[in-house]
Amino acid sequence: MSSQVNYCVRVYWGVNIRKLHIFLWRPWADLRNACLRGDFLQGYYQYPGLELSKNPHSDQTFILKLPAPSLDLGTPPRLCYPLVIILFRNDILDNAHPDETVALVNVVHIKDQVCTLPTSILAQYLKQANGQLSCLKQLYLATGNPGGYEESQIPLAVAEPVEGGPGPLGRTLVCPTSEDSALWNSSGDQLCVVCQYFPLSRALLPCRHTCICASCFDKVDRCPMCRGPIKSYFCIRGEEYMPIQSMSKSESSHGTLYNWLDSWNDRLTDFLGFQR
Repeated sequence: MSSQVNYCVRVYWGVNIRKLHIFLWRPWADLRNACLRGDFLQGYYQYPGLELSKNPHSDQTFILKLPAPSLDLGTPPRLCYPLVIILFRNDILDNAHPDETVALVNVVHIKDQVCTLPTSILAQYLKQANGQLSCLKQLYLATGNPGGYEESQIPLAVAEPVEGGPGPLGRTLVCPTSEDSALWNSSGDQLCVVCQYFPLSRALLPCRHTCICASCFDKVDRCPMCRGPIKSYFCIRGEEYMPIQSMSKSESSHGTLYNWLDSWNDRLTDFLGFQR
C-alpha cells in the first residue's frame, strides 16, 4: 500500500455478506465513527484482524495471516466473505468535499479446500463523503499485440456509481510487463492502437476498451478492438499532448467540406477493412 494522506486500516475475517452491504450504504460519518470506536460490523464477523493508523508513506507491504481456528464459511453458496479490508481517511472530519473519496473497501476471496478458486480480490468499493458508493469495474487496455488483443489485455479499474446496491466488480490496476513494450513510448505512456503515435487517453463505452487517443476518436464510430459501437467515453488522462493550434490551422485551411469528405473517406476505409 501507499498513501498521500493519513489513513486507518481495519481488517475483518468471515464477514456476513448481507450486513456488510447494508453497512456500506450508511452515511460516511457513521461509518468512520463506527470504525474508530471498534464497533463496525460488530457481531457480523468471525474474527477481528489488523488495526493500523498510518501517516502518508510510499509503498509498504503488509502481511495478513489466517486466524486460528480457521474460518467457518460453510458450503457454497456462502453467506460470508472470507476477508474484508477497509481503508479510510482520518485526516478530514466533517468538512470534506462531498465528492471526495474517503474510504476504500476490499473484499477478498481466500482459497480453501471447499472453494478452490485462487485467492483474489472479489470486489472493491469506493465511499464518497456524500455517502455515494461506487464500485471498481474492469477496463481493458490493449498491449503490444495488434493481431490478438483478446489474448493480451491488461485489466485496469474504473469507478462507477452503484445504483441501489453493489454489483459485479473486476480487478484492480495491474502494471504492464516488459513483454508489452511494442506500443509504449519512451516516457512510459501506452500509444493509441490506431495511429500508434499519440498516447491513448480515452476509454470507450459500453465496451470499456481503453485503446484510443483524442485525435483518432473523432475518426471512428466503432471500437478498433472489438468493433462494438461507441456510445460514449471518458478520459483516463490529460490530453495536453494534442497539438491544438496546428489542428485548428489545418482545419481552417482546408475548409468544412474537405474535412467532411476526409472523415467519410476514413470511415469507408475502416468499413472495408483496409489499412490507412
